[in-house]
Amino acid sequence: MRFHVLTLFPEMIEQGIHTSILGRAIQNGYLQVETTNIRDFSANKFHRVDDYPYGGGAGMVMEAEPVFRAHQSVTEKLGRMPRTIYLTPQGKVLNQTMVEEFALEEDLILLCGHYEGIDDRVLQEVVTDYVSIGDYVLTGGELGAMVLIDAVSRFVPGVLSNEESSQFESLQDNLLEYPHYTRPEEWHGKKVPEVLLCGDHKKIDAWRHEESFRRTKERRPDLLENAFLITCACDETQPGAEQIHKLMDELTRYGKSIDLARKKIRRQKNRFGEKEFLLLQIPIEPAPDAPVMDPGEYTENFYGRKTPLVLILSGGEEMADEQWNEKAFLIESDLCARGFLIVALVREVPFGEGLKRFSFTLRDLIYTGKWKNEKILASADAL
Repeated sequence: MRFHVLTLFPEMIEQGIHTSILGRAIQNGYLQVETTNIRDFSANKFHRVDDYPYGGGAGMVMEAEPVFRAHQSVTEKLGRMPRTIYLTPQGKVLNQTMVEEFALEEDLILLCGHYEGIDDRVLQEVVTDYVSIGDYVLTGGELGAMVLIDAVSRFVPGVLSNEESSQFESLQDNLLEYPHYTRPEEWHGKKVPEVLLCGDHKKIDAWRHEESFRRTKERRPDLLENAFLITCACDETQPGAEQIHKLMDELTRYGKSIDLARKKIRRQKNRFGEKEFLLLQIPIEPAPDAPVMDPGEYTENFYGRKTPLVLILSGGEEMADEQWNEKAFLIESDLCARGFLIVALVREVPFGEGLKRFSFTLRDLIYTGKWKNEKILASADAL
């Protein structure tokens, strides 16, 4: 992955990223970080890039032309226009979902402002994303750029020796990470919890989930408002079951699965509460070799209590849109009557990078609380 930083202080970036994990990743070719000095594109013989603001006020404003030319020098070299991120306290506050989404890009241009900011006209022309690293003001965007580079780089293959280190940690599931321990087993009279020494991974995972919840409640209770236990329910005999499990793995570490192909599961009452989130995939039309079942049979014993639900309707490729919409409406209406809140209604789960991008859309809906006001009604591929 390549980062292109437009800045007035390239040495600040260069000195900050060539150490530790990032330094090794650059040395091993997993990352490239290039800096472009905006002053080099000034038309002023003194390389001045700022001027007084129109309308008066304190401070100076960076001129549009040097920024535009610096940006143009990078896009001409690449032969295309990559995403351009302007680091600004007026942007969307950086979160883990945004970080993972940025990590899918081959190139990112990071624009660092200074003084009172940059002439807004050039921002309108070149910027695709406005990003903040928090609700406070710095002297320039360079520190924000380094924060973003560090966070995004952790999801670039090869940068970390253990890919799980980036996938499962604080803020996964909107929970803080559980506590960690290493040798010795006892230190200053404090012992490592016995469950971590038992070798039973199910018990260890349960303890870690409980500790994550406890720590979040203690230190970041605000996160719990949109923290959910995610359940994946699908017919394992139908095409697409593997994809929905991959989708759940992208959304949560602590999810559980229900196989709707089992009669015993369908016949027992399955109840879900307000703090649960259901990923439900049912065939709107069965696969050619699968038993013929009415879609309603899958969920006749499902009951929610204002439970958010993502409904994925597989099959039906040969159906006319009018017929598909009619069947989908009946399924959706039945689930709503059973106490579920439909957050998304989509056809199929996409593959590869499409699945990751779809998971980012869902995570943004789930973990920010947008699901209360927004709804997806589209093909997952279109997202």
